[in-house]
Amino acid sequence: MSVDHTEDEYHLTPHGWVHGTYKFYGHADKIVDPPEDRIETWVRDMKQSHPFAKEFVTWECIWKSPEYSDDDKKKLWAKYPRPS
Repeated sequence: MSVDHTEDEYHLTPHGWVHGTYKFYGHADKIVDPPEDRIETWVRDMKQSHPFAKEFVTWECIWKSPEYSDDDKKKLWAKYPRPS
């Protein structure tokens, strides 16, 4: 079992990144609805097996708008790098 496990939702919009729902061990205190102008939704999953162990972080895209081309998304990614 991990000592720490969090999941952060991030939504890429035309104006930058918007933080969404935050989960701790799979439980959210409050569900945050995605913004209507979102282009992509990503989940940052962080696990830590021991208090002194390195955090293991993965990113997964869970939603993409069909209205934006790959070129449009690349431009936004260049302008707004993924949150750290």
